[in-house]
Amino acid sequence: MLTFIASKFSEVLSENQLTTFDKLWEYKIDWFEAPNERRGGWSGVGQIFLAADVLEKSSDNALSFFVKKQQNHGRRTLLHPFVGEPTFRREYERLQFLEKNQFGGPQVAFYAESNRDGHQRAILMTKALADFLPLDVLIQTWWPTANRQQKTSLINKIACEIKRFHLLGLSHRALYPKHIFVKNAASHPQIALIDLEKARFTSWLWNRTVFDLAALNRHCDGLRHTQRMRFLLDYLNLKKLNFFGKVLCRLIVRRAKR
Repeated sequence: MLTFIASKFSEVLSENQLTTFDKLWEYKIDWFEAPNERRGGWSGVGQIFLAADVLEKSSDNALSFFVKKQQNHGRRTLLHPFVGEPTFRREYERLQFLEKNQFGGPQVAFYAESNRDGHQRAILMTKALADFLPLDVLIQTWWPTANRQQKTSLINKIACEIKRFHLLGLSHRALYPKHIFVKNAASHPQIALIDLEKARFTSWLWNRTVFDLAALNRHCDGLRHTQRMRFLLDYLNLKKLNFFGKVLCRLIVRRAKR
């Protein structure tokens, strides 16, 4: 049975007696919404707050974590063609990869799998992104009052980070504004990506770019055409679109309309 506990969180988990799969599986959490039932099983996510006496004291002396649980919610792969592997395993592996490469994302505190009584189960526990907000919320709340320089700076930062993500060989496969988290939007923005269970390594940068940017373009309500073009230019590191950029733009727009 696979079990991972991050050293930086081992003490707080031990303090709260949550260092085993069974303890965390039995720990009651309030779901954000009813668990998703598909693939012959279910998957859900909730938030918990744990006492953090052994760590630097925060204002409320507690740490916030997101806990994802799933049962019989696997995806078939070449190595697991029949039973499949838990979908959270991919997210766990991608988050570890991003942390190793110093790319913004939730820190994994705990990951474990269990195969017992005919049920394949998995738990993924991540540290909440403190002071981050999803991009879709920022567009609705902060964007209308932000000045031009702040908007330009944020667009540039997101574009450069998405490009860096793609250069690591990854395609997000669900790159929506709600999965792009931003901290300090008004000055020196920081970017983190969440929900990486669909992310995969692919061979062609072109495919990663078209697939992800089309999804982002499709869901970025509230951004003007000029702002979307600014994003693409920053992503390509161009002052104006060249032939390659124009072809890419057409492909992105065409796919976004599907």
